Amino acid sequence: MAFHYEKRRYPRIWDPVCAWISFQKDTAAYGTLTLDLGPGGARFSTLRDVEAGAKLLIAIQLHSSTVECKGKVCWTDYAPDGLVCFGVRFLDLSETERALLEEFVLRHAALAAAL
Repeated sequence: MAFHYEKRRYPRIWDPVCAWISFQKDTAAYGTLTLDLGPGGARFSTLRDVEAGAKLLIAIQLHSSTVECKGKVCWTDYAPDGLVCFGVRFLDLSETERALLEEFVLRHAALAAAL
């Protein structure tokens, strides 16, 4: 399992986590995996064009629960393989949902440190 600290407010895990996203301009939900995940946001990739500032709905499947929230695309970048990577900031997490994400991330960090 990968875990990485950067100059961020929250730690992130780099293991993929299953998620569903739907963009405000397109109501279809897309299954995807996170590229990294923290209590304040996540990074994803897709084949479709994504604009910074786009609003979306996110459902992240944790082990025993699902966290649902609104999000905003903060940045986009094009990878050499043609995928669009984009960072999402979570906008309306409840205290309970943020605590679930923090616990999930910290538990993965502890497992990564033990390896």
